[in-house]
Amino acid sequence: MAAEPWRGHQELMGRRARISWALYDWGNSAFATTVMAGFFPVFFKEYWARDMSVTDSTFWLGVGNSAASTLMVLFAPLIGALADQGNSKKRYLLLFAFLGALMTSSLFLVAAGMWQVALLFYALGIIGFSGSIVPYDALLVDVAEEDELDRVSALGYAMGYLGGGLLFALNVFMVLKPGFFGLSDAEQAV
Repeated sequence: MAAEPWRGHQELMGRRARISWALYDWGNSAFATTVMAGFFPVFFKEYWARDMSVTDSTFWLGVGNSAASTLMVLFAPLIGALADQGNSKKRYLLLFAFLGALMTSSLFLVAAGMWQVALLFYALGIIGFSGSIVPYDALLVDVAEEDELDRVSALGYAMGYLGGGLLFALNVFMVLKPGFFGLSDAEQAV
C-alpha cells in the first residue's frame, strides 16, 4: 500500500520532466526562428551595417555564422563529454542557454553602425544556442523511458515549431505596429 503513493509521485515528476524538456524546445526554437532566420540578418544589414555594401555585409554575416558553427563543430563533442561527467547536463544546458540569452538581449545595446559588436554578440548567441542543444538532446534519455523516446522527442519538436512560429508572428506584429506595444518605431521593436 505505501508504495502506491510514491509511484504516483514518480509518474507526476516524470510527466513534468518530459513537459519541461519539450518546453525548452519551445524556447530555443524561438531563437532560431526569430533571431537567426527572421530578424538578425535583415536588421544587421539595414541597421548595424547600413554604411556597408550589401555584398560586404553579407560576407561578414557569413563569417560570423561560419565562425560560430565551426567553433560548435569543434567543441560540441567536448561539451557533450563534460556534460555527461558527473551528471551535469542541466548545468551545461543552463550555462549555454544563459550565454545565448545574454548575448541576444545585449544586441539591444548595440548602436547603429556598430556591426562588429553586433556580429560578435550574435555569434556568441549562436554558440550559446547551439551549445545548449548538446546537453538538451542528451537529457532526453533521462526524462523518457525507452518506449517513450519517439513520442517525447516528437512533442519537443512540435513544441519547437509552435513556440518559434508564435513568437515570430508576435515579433512581426510588433515591427508592423510598434505603437501598439508602446514602442517608438520598428527599430526599437526589433
